[in-house]
Amino acid sequence: MMPSPLARPAPEAVDAVQAGLAVERLINTWLREHAPDLVPLEGETCTIPLGDATLLAACRRASPGGFHAWGASRLRLPDGRLVDLDDPADLARRMIDAAVPEATPVREAMKRRLLDGLRRSRDHARACAARPFAPTPTGLEQGLWHGHPFHPLAKSVDGFSEADSDLYAPERAASFRLRWLVADPALAATLWREPEAEARIGAALARLSGLPRETMAGRVVIPSHPWQAARLEADPAIRALVAQSRLAITPPSGTPVTPTSSVRTVFSATENLFLKLPIAARITNFARTNSREHLARSLSAARALAALPETVAACGLDILGEPGALALADPALEAVTGVLVREGPAGPALVVAGLLEPSPRDGRPILAAIGASLATAEDAAAWLRAYARAAILPPLRLFARSGISLEAHAQNSLLVLDGGLPARLVVRDLEGASIDGARFRRRVPDLALDPAVLYGAEEAWQRLLYYLVVNQVAHVVATVARTADIAEAPLWQVVAHSLAACDEDDATTALIERLLAAPTLPAKANLASCLAGRGERPDYVALANPLRAARAQGEAQAWHEAGVRVTGQLLGALLHEDLLPACVATLSGPDADLSITLVPSHGRTRYRARGRRMRGYERVLIIPGSLVAETDPASTAESVRDAPLVDASSVHDASAFLADLLPDLPGTAGDHARFAEELARTQANHAASLLHGAGTALAGLSYEALEGALPDGHRYHPCFKSRIGFTPRDNRAFGPEFGRPLRPVWIAVHRSLAVAGSLAEAGGQDDALLAQNLGPEILAEFRGRLDGRADEFVLLPVHPWQWRQVGEAATEAERRAGRVVALGESPHLYGAQQSIRTLADRTAPDAPSLKLALSIRNTSTARTLAPHTVLNAPIVSGWLAEVAAASPYLRDSGVVLLAERMGVAVTALPPHDRDGTTRGALSAIWRDPLTPHLRDGEAAVPFTALTHHDRGAPFIAGWIARHGIEPWLDRLLAVAMLPVVHLLLAEGIAVESHQQNMALLHRDGWPTRVALKDFHDGVRFIPDHVARRPLLTPTPPEHARVNANSYVEARDVEDVRDFMVDALFGVNLAELGYGLDLWFGYPEARFWDRVVAALAGHCAAHPAARAGALRYRLAANTLVVEDLARRRLDPAHASGRRRPNPLAGLGPLL
Repeated sequence: MMPSPLARPAPEAVDAVQAGLAVERLINTWLREHAPDLVPLEGETCTIPLGDATLLAACRRASPGGFHAWGASRLRLPDGRLVDLDDPADLARRMIDAAVPEATPVREAMKRRLLDGLRRSRDHARACAARPFAPTPTGLEQGLWHGHPFHPLAKSVDGFSEADSDLYAPERAASFRLRWLVADPALAATLWREPEAEARIGAALARLSGLPRETMAGRVVIPSHPWQAARLEADPAIRALVAQSRLAITPPSGTPVTPTSSVRTVFSATENLFLKLPIAARITNFARTNSREHLARSLSAARALAALPETVAACGLDILGEPGALALADPALEAVTGVLVREGPAGPALVVAGLLEPSPRDGRPILAAIGASLATAEDAAAWLRAYARAAILPPLRLFARSGISLEAHAQNSLLVLDGGLPARLVVRDLEGASIDGARFRRRVPDLALDPAVLYGAEEAWQRLLYYLVVNQVAHVVATVARTADIAEAPLWQVVAHSLAACDEDDATTALIERLLAAPTLPAKANLASCLAGRGERPDYVALANPLRAARAQGEAQAWHEAGVRVTGQLLGALLHEDLLPACVATLSGPDADLSITLVPSHGRTRYRARGRRMRGYERVLIIPGSLVAETDPASTAESVRDAPLVDASSVHDASAFLADLLPDLPGTAGDHARFAEELARTQANHAASLLHGAGTALAGLSYEALEGALPDGHRYHPCFKSRIGFTPRDNRAFGPEFGRPLRPVWIAVHRSLAVAGSLAEAGGQDDALLAQNLGPEILAEFRGRLDGRADEFVLLPVHPWQWRQVGEAATEAERRAGRVVALGESPHLYGAQQSIRTLADRTAPDAPSLKLALSIRNTSTARTLAPHTVLNAPIVSGWLAEVAAASPYLRDSGVVLLAERMGVAVTALPPHDRDGTTRGALSAIWRDPLTPHLRDGEAAVPFTALTHHDRGAPFIAGWIARHGIEPWLDRLLAVAMLPVVHLLLAEGIAVESHQQNMALLHRDGWPTRVALKDFHDGVRFIPDHVARRPLLTPTPPEHARVNANSYVEARDVEDVRDFMVDALFGVNLAELGYGLDLWFGYPEARFWDRVVAALAGHCAAHPAARAGALRYRLAANTLVVEDLARRRLDPAHASGRRRPNPLAGLGPLL
């Protein structure tokens, strides 16, 4: 943190801060304009050409945005001599001479003005350091003693004396009364955004002036800066008007105003108005007067914004309105009397430039002293993520949706902070707005705008890039890095990730993509422009885009991380399923520390990895990052096996790794090709999700939000995110990790083509559920479009991707015949959950979730919905509810069974579909949402969260620390495992309770209950083993042929047992056991002991469960484990493998 704001350092200390920052500004400006390709390296001396000399500067901080920090600097002269160069005045003179070797009046004037600016900056720094720091809007406006970090004339005011600075400079905490031009109406020229603004602004100015009513009667009151008014009094034209009694110039009067950072704009707190006053003094590049063109430009931009109030509001920012302007009508006097009136903000907002300003006391950013938590890299990343949402996206949205490009540089931008984090952007000064005329006219075709505000699309975009990104964002990122004392480059990744991850409309998304992909960004060449006399039409230089580099680095990191995950799971599965022959794979060492060597038959590469053989199912886990390749092109299989290590490199390209192994794996060429495609898409899709969610914390999210945000997927299946059928763009649009809202397409289907069933009405639809999803009005509207035949149709939501890719074409003939009617998009927004095809209602969270058919293949399965399972959904749900209600144990456990209350499926296939590929492609199931089932104080998380790493730490780490690992585990087993097991052992019903189908209910991490879901094809039972056999729609033979593992009724007890055990223990609790061992050091053997103890206790307390444990051979020594990798590589031989049963210890206890 900064020293106490009340501390007053010695003037020499302040002078040292000012001199150091002035040198920094000069060097950075020179690099930007004269050596843009020179990249300083932190900790090294940078060699910078400076005319015939060479500047040697020690780089203390390297900044991708050009905000480098420098240590000692020396100059190497042409004769080789070295001289210290710590005087900014000396450096400034040398730079100007190097830029313009020949003496000219412009060059010498530039030297004078630059040296004047350095002197003023030093005096401003002393003044700011001598008064208490005020973290208020006015305090920050008046604390800009250093100013623009790339403008050598930042504090030059050509025309102000030292006395003028004391009276009027914001850096001196000035406050003064205005003077007033009281003019005959015929002398006044006014511009108004809308007619009614004239009376309102006139009244406000009258109050602010404090002038007697009789003085103002019948006159127009125009405010004037006291410095400018003194010069007007000497103007012959003004004196003539005064002599004619047509104009009066008052002494200072009214309520005092405070000058803001721009010097000439003043703020009236009493009226909450800014007044942009003319000052015919040269500040930085040019005199700050207000010509009629400037005023007309501002008012034209104000009218453009006023024409699109809803669009502006939806963009998420505030733009300070400019309702009017006043001036004397004389062309010779307009510029020096013209005043622009600007409305103030609705609440406290801090000028961004003030937040970024270095303290004159020690040079640290003011941002460190205004309550922003920036002590760590994580704090800095969180601050920038909030900043990207609040300050970068809104101007991009505005330009994308309206064509209006704001001059949102740091001095024109204000931030509303909430708890120290950016919450909302406020932008001011519309004179700098530039409007893409073509884009704007598409929105507002009939509004005539001043030509001065209209630009071509490219120029308007380039101006936005400079003001928003180069001037503001780059400065913010550099300052946050300095404040947190961390490297800057990773923070550019945070910004790039934040922008790329946002869910925006197509136009805004396209602009974000364009910004992130741009090789360069435009930057003003302020020094060169001043030396060339082009202050108002400056030159630009092209800078390397830090966002592009950050994005590329982030993509590379995500690709590497995804590759390590996919290759590790691939190798683990191949070893676990005995797919690699002994001549290729060798494992040695103890189970806790396996050494793995692979020598593919081609003989050119040897792979090594470390792993662990876990007790649960003897699964082999590969230590992340341990898989390396050792390549020697001259080797053979025999020579490479024991050869010395050669060119070892990390393996993170799953496709290349698989290609090396495929010749030694079973299966056909066609199976291999499909598997290779799935593996490649898994790495690409997982990399995209990692990049999207980089640095995002999931702790604290709601259950529904977690369902979408969890990126992990299946932790054993190598192709856990294949999503075959989705393009990369589809994956970003519809993948749950990306969180984008979507709207299903609703269709009406004639009952001759479809089937339906619900808990409320067998063979029919439940109107109450439809009304929840659509709202009564839209439901009535949809049915009204069916020409009085609504009872002949069923209503069906279709996933938007499915409609575009499959449904629209498949139903074309029936739509022409009127048997299918496209009704339109859902009025509700939905979010994809983990299964991709299940959508949670975001508009009405208590409304049913929709499970919709998708013709994609993910992991091992097509994601369509077979019609018979859709019809069975409400039947199975009703049956399970009856079973649970009749069971005292299940009733008391509070287990939540998320009912599937309705299902609809199109059964008629298009004439061209002879193979049945569209069977199940238009189907939907309505499922209860979880949140309404929560009790007071309860929250819920998907079971997948229990094994998730949240920003490097286990998601459950806080829970374990709070409750203790074994008490927490025992409680979890009691409330989550036992109800599932009891359902099988005592009731004869196995449910497919893998991680994705279970949710843990808890209070502050302490497990309370479990919720189960996905029953339509996720149950299995032997009819003779259940108290009441539900009357189900039978499985069609054609379905059984293509999906032999999809059935509900079974005959073999081990088949039913394995259906539950494989899901609950094999790919659910086993994962937790591995995680507790790897992350917390809780032995896996102890984990399985606690599982067995919980089962034994339950069986002892419930005789029916004990009998079921014996009947279903729960404690058999071995059981068959599903071959998930072999099913894709060699499906003809995927019959499962026998592995030791981790529950075998239960046998003696029964």
